[in-house]
Amino acid sequence: MGDSPLRITSLQNDQVKALVRMRNRRERDQQQVTLIEEPLVIRRALAEGYPLQTVYFCPDSLGAADSALLAELRQKVDDVVELSAPVMAKVSYRNQPEGLLVVAPQQKSDLANLVADPASPPLIVVLESVEKPGNLGAVLRVADGAGAHGVIVCGQGTDLFNPNVLRASRGAFFSVPTVECTQAELMAFLKDHGIRAVATSPGADHAWDQTDLIAPVALLLGTEHDGLSSEMLAAADATVGIPMLGRGDSLNVATSAAVLLYEAVRQRQSNA
Repeated sequence: MGDSPLRITSLQNDQVKALVRMRNRRERDQQQVTLIEEPLVIRRALAEGYPLQTVYFCPDSLGAADSALLAELRQKVDDVVELSAPVMAKVSYRNQPEGLLVVAPQQKSDLANLVADPASPPLIVVLESVEKPGNLGAVLRVADGAGAHGVIVCGQGTDLFNPNVLRASRGAFFSVPTVECTQAELMAFLKDHGIRAVATSPGADHAWDQTDLIAPVALLLGTEHDGLSSEMLAAADATVGIPMLGRGDSLNVATSAAVLLYEAVRQRQSNA
């Protein structure tokens, strides 16, 4: 691109109004875009080759490291726009903008991406009706750390491309294939690929460390308040429980995912 990007200083600019509307999920879904703000997350998107559409920056808010990131972005993205500080504050999804805002397309994975590696038995996390973006992002971060093959979300309420999902995942969103599907599609996929469905439940058949997680497995987790639906529990091949030895009756869904995923890692490494 050229050396002098477009500069916007008016809060009434059409691009500014469009960015403000993108705070709303319906608008993002209609435009098939998401917003990426935190520099660490933007770097992860770049490193993973995720397509980026438009870069907005405010020079008054950029540190030295972020300026280097902006230089890299300008080499790879044609549409780069400078914003004044008041405009950046107006359009940012977060309350404390860090000088960069990237609009990116909603690039979706499909179920086939989760079984693309024939050399490794699938290790998949399934989340049912997890509404909080922070929880979904945290599960993605754990899934990335444990080397899971992907995350599947089903049920109501999940906004897969909420900017807070990307932020809470610390960029793992871009490296962990994440698929949205119905329960029927999920169960058909698991059956077709010989993947055992292991659900978490207080009235479980087995303890969390007493079931086989070496073979292809999908770990099914629900919301902290309601857990998995009766339909999902009935469709599972087995149920496991995590002991609660204190006064609480449940763990955060990301914590539960971490316990089960790293037990799978332990079993698979011991079996190697």
